Amino acid sequence: MPLSLLSPISYPEIIRSSAFAGAGAPSPELLSALEDAWLSSYWDASSHESNVLKFEDAGFHFLFDQTSATGSATDDRLVVGYGISFSPSEGRDASRMRGFLGGRLEIAGKGVFDKGHVLAHGMGGGLDANLFPQRAELNRGRSAAGKIYRRMDRYAAAHPGTFAFSRLWYSDASWVPTALEYGILMPNGQFWVEQFAN
Repeated sequence: MPLSLLSPISYPEIIRSSAFAGAGAPSPELLSALEDAWLSSYWDASSHESNVLKFEDAGFHFLFDQTSATGSATDDRLVVGYGISFSPSEGRDASRMRGFLGGRLEIAGKGVFDKGHVLAHGMGGGLDANLFPQRAELNRGRSAAGKIYRRMDRYAAAHPGTFAFSRLWYSDASWVPTALEYGILMPNGQFWVEQFAN
């Protein structure tokens, strides 16, 4: 069931306006249009002074709001992660994941979360900025929405060279997203986009 995000993004319109025709790696024009749309949507929904940085990690790109640099009370948090899927050469680093804030994440007033991957390990996603508090039923595919989420993960992993993104949505000043939007660029040149409550 689609969520009603405050600033929905029309991905078909972005593809049309950037004159992108094809699949695989997006054109520089399409990437620029996507980044502009993601940032505009984030800024429209935010009341704090943001400090969004762009960086690359483990082959993927991240837009990260480092609000601590502005003295804001809002947590540092990820806006979006995106890139081209590939087959990871190494297994999951379970001990390093455990070392990131201990076991599962217990967040006061919000509950207990898995350390979810913004971009799945199976499609090449790493740790660090790629981890976020994610509901177990979504992360592990235990709900109807979780089954769709995991199907998208499996598709990107089974088709190396696929462009995927995951955009996080916040309703308060914490680093815990209320929802996320997952998109995969399909062979027909259109996005498969789903939204998930978290």
